Amino acid sequence: MKQITKNSINGLPAQFILSIKPKEYLVQGPSHCGAYSVKGILSAYGLDIKAHPKEYHPHIFGRLTGFTFGKNYLPTILKRNGISAERKSADKLSPPLRIDLLKSQLSKDKPVMIRIGNGYISDTYNSLVGKLMSHWITLWGYDDNRRLFFIYDSGLPQKYWGITLPIGNTTRTYKEIIRDWNMGRWQFWYWPFFGSRNTQTYIEIYGRN
Repeated sequence: MKQITKNSINGLPAQFILSIKPKEYLVQGPSHCGAYSVKGILSAYGLDIKAHPKEYHPHIFGRLTGFTFGKNYLPTILKRNGISAERKSADKLSPPLRIDLLKSQLSKDKPVMIRIGNGYISDTYNSLVGKLMSHWITLWGYDDNRRLFFIYDSGLPQKYWGITLPIGNTTRTYKEIIRDWNMGRWQFWYWPFFGSRNTQTYIEIYGRN
């Protein structure tokens, strides 16, 4: 059952936890974060049919490396497996409106998938790694009182998980999400595919096809 606190800010609930959640929280290796996020979403909707997240890649190269190609790579995988999804960008919005956007999506009882800079290779944030290493995570709820999101991060070592959380395996504050989501300009190898302004990327989940 989803949890809602009605004391609203900007017309949104002050707290919202999705009524669905991943069947399990898995830990990835050095790659395949997108596939792990996809598997988590599919399992929450009862649509996960693969033994390993990498099996969702449509070709052998993706299964071997974890590389994704094109803006619609991950939304297409979701659609082929029963979930309607669309890749978007929030780069035109101010930081407060970006937070409201994520909260608005979550308050529809739908998870959100966002592309961040991953500085969380240990319990201490690494700002350099956060600028260079891209990573996909999923959001499953929020709490305005504590100003944080409930997150499933497949790249976070299990010893750093929040084991008492109502959903997800960790949390990130609103400030941390704004910092981490503002990435892409440093990744010159990414520019030929998506452009140097490819920041604040997210995948909106609409639900079952």
